[in-house]
Amino acid sequence: MVTHLATADFPFVRYRTGDIGVLGKQTCSCGRGLPVLQDIQGRSTDFVVAQDGTVMHGLALIYTVRDLPGVESFRIEQVSVDQTLVKVVAGPLFDRLSEERIVRDFKARLGRTVDIRVEKVGIIASEASGKFRYVVSHVRPSVGIKEAGNA
Repeated sequence: MVTHLATADFPFVRYRTGDIGVLGKQTCSCGRGLPVLQDIQGRSTDFVVAQDGTVMHGLALIYTVRDLPGVESFRIEQVSVDQTLVKVVAGPLFDRLSEERIVRDFKARLGRTVDIRVEKVGIIASEASGKFRYVVSHVRPSVGIKEAGNA
């Protein structure tokens, strides 16, 4: 959460940004003694949860879809740990083999029994904020999560 009172017109008091970050060891040079934000790793919904509880950054899935021929735009929506929907605005080079690769790669990362559905769509709208999100996860990590690479 962030509390920002420097703007008198619209202060943010305990505002939940959804960002995932890492606090540094050093304190702020302003003398307040507060920790400094060392790194922003992404939004909480940019992370996906595999069936075994492993939490990984959405980039683990994005790279598969982004690099396929014929993919003009896409959004990955993790509906549950058992189902993920991949919406693709497909050009002429996107074919059955591309769909099969998405399913194969996603199952390898999320779990062999996860239902991966690829849906061809005409357009993928931006969020109400105007921002575009490649990964939207409706799954919240459970307590005692395992991080990919640190399991």
